[in-house]
Amino acid sequence: MSKANDKFWEVVIEAGIDHVFGMPGGGTIPLWGALADKKDKIRAILARHEGGAACMADMYGRLTGKPGILLGQGLWIGTSGGYGMVESYLAGVPMVAVCDVSDYNSLSQFGPYQNATGDYGGIDLPNIFKSMTKFTTYATKASELVHGLQLAIKHAVTGRPGPTCVLFRMAAASTNEEEHEIKPVLHPLQSYLRVSPPCISGSDAGKIADMLMQARHPVIVAGAGIHRSKAYSELQTLAELLGLPVATTYMGKSALAETHPLCVGTMGVIGQKIANQKVVGADLILALGSCLAPDNTVMLSSKFIDPKQQRIVQIDIEPLNIGWTFPVELGVTADLKIALRQIAASIRERAGAPREIQRRMDELDREKKATGFNAHPDLVSEQVPIAPERVVHALNAAVQPDDIVVLDAGNNRMWMAHHFVSKKAGQVVAAGGAAGVGYGVGACLAAQLVEPNRRVVCVCGDGGMMMHLYVLEMAKEYRLPVTFVVMNNACLGNVMDYQAQDKRIASQYSRTDFAKIARGFDVRGYGVTRPEEISPALEEALALNEPAVVDIDIADYAHFKLRGR
Repeated sequence: MSKANDKFWEVVIEAGIDHVFGMPGGGTIPLWGALADKKDKIRAILARHEGGAACMADMYGRLTGKPGILLGQGLWIGTSGGYGMVESYLAGVPMVAVCDVSDYNSLSQFGPYQNATGDYGGIDLPNIFKSMTKFTTYATKASELVHGLQLAIKHAVTGRPGPTCVLFRMAAASTNEEEHEIKPVLHPLQSYLRVSPPCISGSDAGKIADMLMQARHPVIVAGAGIHRSKAYSELQTLAELLGLPVATTYMGKSALAETHPLCVGTMGVIGQKIANQKVVGADLILALGSCLAPDNTVMLSSKFIDPKQQRIVQIDIEPLNIGWTFPVELGVTADLKIALRQIAASIRERAGAPREIQRRMDELDREKKATGFNAHPDLVSEQVPIAPERVVHALNAAVQPDDIVVLDAGNNRMWMAHHFVSKKAGQVVAAGGAAGVGYGVGACLAAQLVEPNRRVVCVCGDGGMMMHLYVLEMAKEYRLPVTFVVMNNACLGNVMDYQAQDKRIASQYSRTDFAKIARGFDVRGYGVTRPEEISPALEEALALNEPAVVDIDIADYAHFKLRGR
């Protein structure tokens, strides 16, 4: 019979999860020990910081749809690891955190070192996790640890995905129970996961089809839900059936390739002018996997979206997201992949698409050209220090359709969100739930682990890169050929943008030579100070098949200049 610790990992294997991210410590050491016998099926990734490990687990969940496992000592997963967990919680990404409460076998009432049971003299870890997970369970013995893991996986992937947590007392991992002693009886994990996602009714699919076909100026707003359900081909099919322009939220970027004629790019304050025009001028807005949050709708401005003048249809896996920020005419709780197929089928049943599709597409093409879609003089600027737009221009040329682009936070993501042109659906992976600076620097390693045959590019600022320099050692250790592109202006640009010029404080610092630091990790480093040096450095770095850092000195422009472009 299997011991409970072995059974724990058998559950992970049954879930199809093949990577674990974290740091051994405290009461998790026996679990790590049991994992040593499963190395042929699960790869253990030793992160050098729990925050980075959480970002890696988040990325694993985004790309695979399976929960990333985050394993480590409770106090540090609940504090440092919270950095990545809050992103998963707010962005709807599956993750399972597994950690102990360091109770030292019944000493929790007497304040042992690093105790996190919630007793006097310790930290209340259960409540910390409950604030940033959709489900938290607390195991006191080995059988509860295994059952808790099964439930945590179920909750992480059912309905709107999100992080869950299995907390355990140290005895739960250090004492074993035979499988036949586990009560209640253990059943195969998959029997708990055979739950059909919510489906749109035929009636609602028909209503939406009618509304789209009757609308004069319909627009699709595609959010992160398209990525979560991997509904890329379904979105493209629906858009093409009726010639519908597709605007995306920031986290929805690349839901439809931005090279597609119907994509109008990101919307909002720093969005594309044509995207904003299409949303403002729409008589019908079909919001897909987006709650139409303030940051995407100019802070819920009625001049941007006006439900008194516009009809809004919203489809989301989470019913509470529907009609949350704007009242809707029709709200549907459904998996997007299924819903979009049914709406497309309903359109076809109604004698096909309107004859003006080509006219719509021709008109959209003219409008995109007139508004300067993905075109601006700064993209080809030869100024020194380098304009950040010029960096994005070089990336547009260097990045190929099958490459993965991981964005960080701060002004670097603003330039990328507006000017980077995705060439394939799902190409861009961007944090936006909490959007902590440094997220992408750790997360990109997991992207390369999940997709070893694709090139991965992480675009970040000097602030984010400085937070997680250890990733260079990890990239070298695990042979992960990630290319880190650092937009280096020696400041916290987004912070500085909001400071009066004579009141700038704690936002500027001396310039760091990240290329030289990379070489100290035996990683290839390129320092770029002039526009003509960007493309050769990028091309060489991307061709290496090993990790590299391209450190680019840029001007400290305020991101406000993106408004109205």
